Amino acid sequence: MRIKEPINVLLVEDNPGDAVIINEMFREIPQIQFNIFHAQRLLEGLNALGENDFHIVLLDLQLPDSQGIETFNHIHNQAPEIPIIILTGLEDEDFAIDIVGEGAQDYLVKGQVDSKLLARCINYSIERKHIEYQLRESEERYRLMVEKIHSGVFFVDSRNQLSYVNKQMARMLGFKVTEMLNKDISQFTNPEGESCFKKHLQKIKKGQEYRKKLAQTYELEFLNRNGSSIWVLVSTNPLFKPNGEYLGAISIMTDISSRKGIEKSLMDAMIEKDRDFFLIMGNMVEAMKPLIHNSNMKSQVMDEFDDKFT
Repeated sequence: MRIKEPINVLLVEDNPGDAVIINEMFREIPQIQFNIFHAQRLLEGLNALGENDFHIVLLDLQLPDSQGIETFNHIHNQAPEIPIIILTGLEDEDFAIDIVGEGAQDYLVKGQVDSKLLARCINYSIERKHIEYQLRESEERYRLMVEKIHSGVFFVDSRNQLSYVNKQMARMLGFKVTEMLNKDISQFTNPEGESCFKKHLQKIKKGQEYRKKLAQTYELEFLNRNGSSIWVLVSTNPLFKPNGEYLGAISIMTDISSRKGIEKSLMDAMIEKDRDFFLIMGNMVEAMKPLIHNSNMKSQVMDEFDDKFT
């Protein structure tokens, strides 16, 4: 995303000489118009953020009314959506790197910056912040969607620990989400269920031929809080890094306990019918025994008659 509109810059810098140099660099950047507001104190910068729309903040951490990480925190907390570039001296470069880890987009070392580096740093910082915002929006939409669906959803990491559980899954098993996070999946299944789940995980971790199968779908038996069985239909997809390293798996589960109950009832009914059938057949055989016996005797008499008179 290349910035074409005028870029509103908040420069928070108490050193007049450094401020003059940075302003000169902005004038040397072609084809982009910059509107610069210069604040020499933190309070002045905070007030400016409340009254104006800025695209970027250039921030010196050492100000007359604030020093170090607190300077960054105040600016970032007031305007978390605005990218911040740290201005630092050479002796504080390591500290500036740490601030980037806390949420700043980048840092520039005073005395080692020219107009091209400044322009590139500003452009990339605004671009990254825009991408972060889009990702957060997308993530929030998917999170809301996942939380509202009636199916259970869970992630297991490469150690088979639950790194995400939606409310529906926790509700199915009678737990709170916080009670399930970072627990091994085996704590919520019986040995047969654990073996079944891990067998399918092993399949999807084996290689490309399994990655091409978008999901493994199978029945799995979980245990709820009181130890009762919950049968679910599970669809599991593997997650891999671009280099092929296995990260874990995402699974969607649907409660099929009612269906399993119906299947068991039908099976029990069939077994009962078979039992009745064999009981009836047994009674019929018992009833036919005299007839069979008499028939054998009659056949024997007729054989003897034939022997005597023929």
